[in-house]
Amino acid sequence: MAKQKLSHAEDNLGAIEHSLTNVEVFVEKYQKPLIYVVVGLVLAVGIFFAYKSWYKAPLEEEAQSQMFAAVQYFEQDSLTLALNGDGSNLGLLDIEDRYGSTKAGNLACYYAGLAYLYTGLYDEALTFFKKYSPDDKLSKALVNGNIGDTYSELQDYDKAISHYKKAAGSNHSRLTAPRYLMKAGSLIEQQGKYAEAKKIYEQVKKDFPATPEGQEADKYIARTQLLQQQQL
Repeated sequence: MAKQKLSHAEDNLGAIEHSLTNVEVFVEKYQKPLIYVVVGLVLAVGIFFAYKSWYKAPLEEEAQSQMFAAVQYFEQDSLTLALNGDGSNLGLLDIEDRYGSTKAGNLACYYAGLAYLYTGLYDEALTFFKKYSPDDKLSKALVNGNIGDTYSELQDYDKAISHYKKAAGSNHSRLTAPRYLMKAGSLIEQQGKYAEAKKIYEQVKKDFPATPEGQEADKYIARTQLLQQQQL
């Protein structure tokens, strides 16, 4: 038994030595390519951190500084100045163009979309809303809701309804979902689809009873029920 164990151990040692020899042969054969790979990885990591620290961070700070005046103009309803700047400060369009890779540049897309929506330039609004990349559920809900509003203004009601439903579904919050569901229900009702609209109003009543929309849902349910009966 002892001899068998000793023999087994020797076999294992032999296998290990063979494996180590193979590794040594591999390293010796591919020494230069391996060194190049390691050096390349080190350089890549160094370049990444240098980019983040010496380029991206200052660029982000610069973009946020430029956004300050543009947002102020937006909040004052000076939408042309917000979009195009005042000669001393950049507008949203230039901020998005120059700093599009930053968070502030991305946010400029959203503000530009709103500014175009409020000034009635709906195609331009859609362009910027679709360029915007939301980074949380609330932002996703809001941009989808605004896209819905834009399509509604363009009288493309099917797309508007689709985006209102996306807005409600992406952030199932009492702050946004009932509002966008009611907007979808209203457009569906205008299309004469009373049964479908009624289901949406009932969903608002069931899921968001404490919200203003939920508390008013009964009258919409009653109206669509009456219209549905008349339709028959």
